[in-house]
Parts: sequence; C-alpha cells; structure tokens
Amino acid sequence: MVWRAFGSNRAEDGVLEISVQSTMRITEDLGAVTISIGDANARYEIGDILAIRTQRIERTLVPAWRIVLESRDGPRDLITLGSESDALSVAEEIARLGHSRLIEHTGRIVERDEHGLTVLQQIARHPTRWPRPQRTPSMSGSVKVDEDSVIMDLPSQVQTSGFLISALLFASALLSGPLFLLVAGQIVGYGRTTLVYGWVGAFLTVLVIIAFLNQSSRAFEGGHRVIIRKDKVTVSGRFLGFFPLPAESFPLDDFRDIDATQAWGLTLLFGTRRIRCDVPAIEGQCLIGEMIDALRSVGALPYFEISGEEE
Repeated sequence: MVWRAFGSNRAEDGVLEISVQSTMRITEDLGAVTISIGDANARYEIGDILAIRTQRIERTLVPAWRIVLESRDGPRDLITLGSESDALSVAEEIARLGHSRLIEHTGRIVERDEHGLTVLQQIARHPTRWPRPQRTPSMSGSVKVDEDSVIMDLPSQVQTSGFLISALLFASALLSGPLFLLVAGQIVGYGRTTLVYGWVGAFLTVLVIIAFLNQSSRAFEGGHRVIIRKDKVTVSGRFLGFFPLPAESFPLDDFRDIDATQAWGLTLLFGTRRIRCDVPAIEGQCLIGEMIDALRSVGALPYFEISGEEE
C-alpha cells in the first residue's frame, strides 16, 4: 500500500523517521487483540497486554496525549492524540478489548475485571478496593440519606482556569461599553443609554460564552451536589461558587466510575462524560467511603454483593 506523509521527518544515527497518515484498526477475537495499520499488524493473546497507559506529553506547543501499550515484551507507544477526552476514551476501549488494566494520567485506575461494570456493581463485587481514610475536623463535605436517595455535598472549589477565563471575559465586557459607544455613537447618538446598551449586550454575550464552555467542562462551578437515586444521578453546582445552576441528570446505568485523585480531584464518569470536582484527594476518598456506606444502608447495591475481595 502507499503511505501518505503529512508531517516532518527526522534522520538521526542512521534511522529515518517519517510521519505518515493511515488508519489504525483494533479488533478482538476470542480474547485475542489484533492491532492493524495498513498491511502491518500485531496480535496479542489473552494476558499478553498487561496495561494500557495514558501520558500527557509535556513541553509541546500543542497539547498532546500518548497511549502506551505495556506487554510482556515491554512498553510500546501506540498512538498520540491531540484531545485529552479522545485519548482517555480510546485508551479505555483498548483496555476493555484487551482485558487489561487501564492506568490514566489522571490517577484513575481500572482493573481488568472492572470493565463494563457500573459504580454500584464495582462496589458490590470489590468492596475492599476503595480507599477509606478517616474523617478529620477540617473536612467540610457531607453525605446523608433522604428516604431512598443518597446526597453528597462536596466542598469543591472553582477550577483556576474557570476563574481566570471569567475574569478575562468580564474585563473585556467592561471595556466593550466605551468601545460600543465610540462605534455606535455616530449612528444612535452619544449618551449614557448607548453606553448601558453596550455593557448589557457585552455581559449577556459573556454569560452565553461561559454557559457554553461550562456545559462540557463545568470549570466555572463549585459547591457541587451529587444525588444518587434508584434510577438516576443528578449533579449540580454553583456558578463561581455562589449562584445555583440547573442540575444535570444521568441514568444510573451510565454511572461508570467515581474516583478521587491528586491530579483531578473527585471525578465522576457517566458514559464518556467526566465531571471534575476540585476536592482534595483525601477528603474525596473519605466522602466516597461514606457514600458507599449510605448506598448500602438504603439497599442500593446489586444482589451479588460479596463480603470480601474475589481472588
């Protein structure tokens, strides 16, 4: 086949590297995984793939994330992606196909026997895998039971990026009032009303932009509340930690993971959607442990709950 070059090339120590464009195909057949690129392919039998790992590539102008396959022959760089969400979802799918461990740069780890399980199923089958640090007086988050619902109030902070972007946008809105007056004043006349219209329009535009950005990242929210009901999970937050925002609901069957790590704080995973809550890892782990106790008290765990870890 003919390979199409699309990037730079490099020659060093007698080795020539040329970036080419092709399609990578990963298939699973009777437990074995085949990775194909054009006419070349590599086959991994059951147990050959030890782990799939994601790595953030540092010191690059354009953000990039690498997926590494760790096998009995050693680590092998598999693919580099320019989207963090794509890298995480692709890595998890490869790990699922290969029945291997997933190790994310976010700190999240998925064991080979946890793929395809919801949070409740993971808790029921592997109750000892969840860290259970003791609560300290400085921890302000809480977990409570309301009839058949479990409510988690998180002391989450607004992400730094959310504060910085908000400050930049609102500062731009303040400057846009006088600019609008200069431009539109020649048409509608100079005056206080024109200035106010400029500010109002700018602030409304800023709010629309923030709402759009927050829809996917929730970087502008703090003080999250998570409510787990028998059929769904709702997540709500406060804009910049002050103003309540509408709650977002997810089917309980899509609740695939909840983790608290140093890198990402407390993170909830619904399908491929991740919601980050900026909570210290120790407090997040403590709250997750209290959430597990609350779920058990309301009888929410599946019927196959076991008392100890499977061997």
